[in-house]
Amino acid sequence: MINTAAKMEFGVAAVALVLAVGYAFAESGDPGGFVLLMAVFLVAASAGLALTLSGVRDVAARYAAQEPPLESVSVDRSLLTRPSYWPPIAAASAGALAVGLATGRVVVWVGVVLSVLVAGLWLAQDWREDPGWTPRLEARTSDRLVAPLALPVLALALVAVIVVSVSRILLAVSKHASVAIAFAFALALLVAFFVVASRPRLGRRALAALSSVALIALVSAGSVGAAHGERRFEQHVSPGPTFNIVAQNISYNVGQLTAPAEQPVTIHFTNRDGKDIYHDIAVYTPAKQPVVAGEPVHGGQRLTYHFQFAAGSYVFRCDFHPTMVGTLTVQG
Repeated sequence: MINTAAKMEFGVAAVALVLAVGYAFAESGDPGGFVLLMAVFLVAASAGLALTLSGVRDVAARYAAQEPPLESVSVDRSLLTRPSYWPPIAAASAGALAVGLATGRVVVWVGVVLSVLVAGLWLAQDWREDPGWTPRLEARTSDRLVAPLALPVLALALVAVIVVSVSRILLAVSKHASVAIAFAFALALLVAFFVVASRPRLGRRALAALSSVALIALVSAGSVGAAHGERRFEQHVSPGPTFNIVAQNISYNVGQLTAPAEQPVTIHFTNRDGKDIYHDIAVYTPAKQPVVAGEPVHGGQRLTYHFQFAAGSYVFRCDFHPTMVGTLTVQG
């Protein structure tokens, strides 16, 4: 029979093994953490095995002195403990961990988190089903263990889910629609809080049902927004000079340009030669070192170039017709 101490050692070993597998697939480049976790696993598993094989039994008092003594009570089948749903969930988390070993680190971390969560909740269920579990002990455990640890974690998780879902919605729609949605969401929160505050006798089940529906709707909308992707954001930069250059009869209409340094330069280039003639605007240093080359433009077409240069003197020309040449002066 496995005693309580051995169960605790095996639990520590299982958690250490799961964390070691997750650390190994994190590809941190430092094997020290994996070695340390595997050492904890081996030590805890060995200690649990030694305690089990030694035949040590739980002889200490299982309950505090103030708790009532155990009594034998005959019960019918209706009072028997219901089957636990944690084994299939644990199998699913182990399956996710196994799939992650073949797919990638993301699934591995999902399996690790699920395994740790299932282990804790399964252990909590075992405590509640113990014959010595009383309402007084439950209240004490809730006040000293669950409330200080679980409530902050659940609150942070809930806030993170809401923030991520709302942000995905706002990023998937246009700028004006995001403002309207944010205003409607804030108004809905105010109305919901007003209803809850004005009706103190609102049942817990009704409040939980409304909260669940709202959370599911919000997460679903956030998932749709994440699948849709973010809208296109335009960078606001200070406008630079704009030039209109026309290529006609194998020549530019402009022979000299002046622009400021380190600012965007916009060139609207039009090719008015025949449709079988290509032109472009390429910029070179006086030593004929290429700086930037614009995309070729087919005859009868128009294209806008966006360049930016450091201070100095340059030459712009057509790569298809070397006689088309001009000078570019960039002032610092």
